[in-house]
Amino acid sequence: MLCVALPSAVIVNEPGLMLKTIKTYQVVRYSSIFGVDEIVFYNDGYTPRDKHIEASRLIEKIWRYLVTPPYLRRRIIPKDPDLKYIGITHPLRLEVFDVEKKPRIGGRRLGYIYRDRGRLYADIGLEKPFRIEAGECREGDIALVEITDPYTRRAVCVGDEKVYRGPILGFEESFRELIDYYRGRGYTLIATSRYGRIPSLGEIRELMSRDKILVLFGSPRYGLYDIASKNKLKLREVVDAVWNMVPDQRVKTIRTEEALIITLGILNMARYGAGH
Repeated sequence: MLCVALPSAVIVNEPGLMLKTIKTYQVVRYSSIFGVDEIVFYNDGYTPRDKHIEASRLIEKIWRYLVTPPYLRRRIIPKDPDLKYIGITHPLRLEVFDVEKKPRIGGRRLGYIYRDRGRLYADIGLEKPFRIEAGECREGDIALVEITDPYTRRAVCVGDEKVYRGPILGFEESFRELIDYYRGRGYTLIATSRYGRIPSLGEIRELMSRDKILVLFGSPRYGLYDIASKNKLKLREVVDAVWNMVPDQRVKTIRTEEALIITLGILNMARYGAGH
């Protein structure tokens, strides 16, 4: 599991709905490129609780829209003024969204599962729904289905195969709660900071061999040392390492979404790079 944690202030501090939408999209898009399993937004301690909650609700709406297959959005996503600017973002284009135009035996698609007259059906974005004959599906879910007969419109649920549907979304009320939750579940915690040390390639590769990793990011206004102190914690005592992933940076601050894609790119190359 590769998880990333960012302060909700990343969204709160953006002026206007359009920029908040773009910033949320960037975080989800960058994380999806590298197959991040979970994104967690936490309250940094400087952000009022009501602003954190407001940002969390907006993030959740945008996230839900982005990770829903385009051919199911009209059915599942209601019209919402908070999604006013979602159309200016580029498609997320997850691999699982790339489906054939015509149904065929063995074709797989994400479908919206619903019940009609006691039977389960899947809306898979075609003209008519497909009846679910077998497999475990729950009403109201978006599930992976496999077409068994395109002519009689029958399919089965494929519950035993994992497909990447974008990162899971999570929220924490404070930095302290974030730390306690993930440390308690055996995660390796890596904090990113310009004041951290530069890790060796071997250290990064060793990290990427672990099963549970949480990479923490601060904001341009308040770094992780500030955020930890605000929560009455000492950063170096509550994480496994503090790393500088952009040594010799030539700008005063790096935006959180920039730090995110830089860090994920480095971790990805360490995992799959030549000579590994």
